[in-house]
Amino acid sequence: MRRSIPMIALSAVLATLALSGCATSSRETSPQRTGSAVERVSPVRAADINTRLGVGYLERGQIQLALEKLELAVRQDEQHVPAHLALGIVYERIGREERALEHLQRAVRLAPEDGAAHNSLAALLCRVGRYDEAERHFGDALEDPFYPTPEVVLANAGSCARRAGRLENAEAYLRQALEIDPTNRVALFNLAGVALAQGEAFSARAFLQRLEGAGQMGPDALLLGVRIERMLGNREEAERYATRLRARYPESLQVEQLQADES
Repeated sequence: MRRSIPMIALSAVLATLALSGCATSSRETSPQRTGSAVERVSPVRAADINTRLGVGYLERGQIQLALEKLELAVRQDEQHVPAHLALGIVYERIGREERALEHLQRAVRLAPEDGAAHNSLAALLCRVGRYDEAERHFGDALEDPFYPTPEVVLANAGSCARRAGRLENAEAYLRQALEIDPTNRVALFNLAGVALAQGEAFSARAFLQRLEGAGQMGPDALLLGVRIERMLGNREEAERYATRLRARYPESLQVEQLQADES
C-alpha cells in the first residue's frame, strides 16, 4: 500500500461515463459510412465512444492507444468531462503532472458539482504538494449528494492531511471514513501511521491488525508494522514483519528504508 495519495481511480471516470451515457447535442452531425449504410454520429456521441475505447485501453495498460483515443475525444467534444478525467489519469501515469492538472481542472470547471471530478483533482493536487487546494476540492467532492462512495473521499482527504503533517485533521477524516466503511484499507493504514506519529504505538498496532485482517499487506504496511513493533519493544514480531517484507518485495524502496532503519 502506498503512503501517498493513490493515482486517480478509473472508477471515477467509469462512473461519470455511466452518468453521461444519455448525453445529447444540438451540434451538426457528421456522416460516417458503415458498409452501404450512412450513419450520422454527433460529436458528443463520437467523443463518448472514443472515451470508452480510451478507458478500455488504459485498463489494459495500453497507454499510447489510450492517449490517442482520449485526445481524439476532446477534439470531437472539448466539453466531454469523462475524456478530461481519463486524460488526467493518462498524463499522471506518464509523469506529465501539469498536463494532468490542466485536464482535471477543465473537468471541474465543466462539472463544478461533480464529486468525482473534485476528488480526482484533489488527489493529484495532494501528490504535487498543493495541500490547501487539495483539501478544498475534497470538501467540494463531499458536497455532492450523489457521490456514491464518500468514504473514499474521506480516506483520500485523511491520507493527504497526513502527508501534509496535519495529523489532527487526518485523524478526523480517517475516522469518518471508518464510520462508513470499517474495513477501508486506506483509512486503516493511515490511522496506524497517524497513531504511530503521535506516539500511540498500541493504537497503531490495533489499526494495523485490522488492516491485516482485511487482506494482504503491501510493502508500506509491512514496514509500518516493523516500526510499530520496534517502538513497542517487540523484536520478534518486528522481525516477522521484516521477513515478510524482504520475501515479498525484495526490490522495493521499503526494503531499502528498512535497511536504513537498521543501520
